Amino acid sequence: MTATQGFRHGEAITVSTERLKEAESTAGMRFDFTEDPTALNAQNLANYDVLFVNNATLRIAVDNRADSAATAAARWPKGGVAQPITREQQQAIASFVRDGRGLVAIHSAVDALYGSAEYREMVGGGLFQHHPYTREARVNIEDRSNAAVAHLGPNVVFREEIYYLDVNPRATSHVLASLDLASVGDTTKTDHPLAFIRRYGKGRVFVNVLGHFGDTWRRQDYFDSVLQGIRIAAGRVPADFSVSAR
Repeated sequence: MTATQGFRHGEAITVSTERLKEAESTAGMRFDFTEDPTALNAQNLANYDVLFVNNATLRIAVDNRADSAATAAARWPKGGVAQPITREQQQAIASFVRDGRGLVAIHSAVDALYGSAEYREMVGGGLFQHHPYTREARVNIEDRSNAAVAHLGPNVVFREEIYYLDVNPRATSHVLASLDLASVGDTTKTDHPLAFIRRYGKGRVFVNVLGHFGDTWRRQDYFDSVLQGIRIAAGRVPADFSVSAR
């Protein structure tokens, strides 16, 4: 799903779609690509193992606001091309994952569905708050046994747009990678997860807050991480889902 009603990461969506199509023949996966939000219904979702929300800035219908988070107020539908997601669709997505399927949320997938309490919970509790800088940043790998990040070594540098979330997901999730705050000169925080996994009911969720640039998607180490994240969400690759402690 790459439909957008908020900001559209056009280059990232184009490059990632091309790479995923190329990977189908070797990765043991089949992808269906859509910009149609009406595809998010229970009958259609039943055909899939994973819902991949790839930089899709979806919004919910105005009359279906399900939570009162202060940060949501300024980010209701912005007149983009995508139709708002109805309450029935929100419930279909939640049931899809809760009943044992997977969700993958990349970059602005956490700048999405403000007001949907289920979606907020699924992605770890935090949604986009702001991005104070776009720059090179060091990412520390916290679980080097996890297939999505094991190949990255103890740390890796990305030039990225770094999202700050309004709620730290560590309390609900198993953190795979976090921002080295010293590498960006941030002395105001002590913890900043960037990639994590969690259980939602019987299902599995993989979130990577990186993925703003086409160049990020062109990097093989990043792309391999996403593919492994999809496998984890599908239940094909084992992973430790225990909540991280700090």
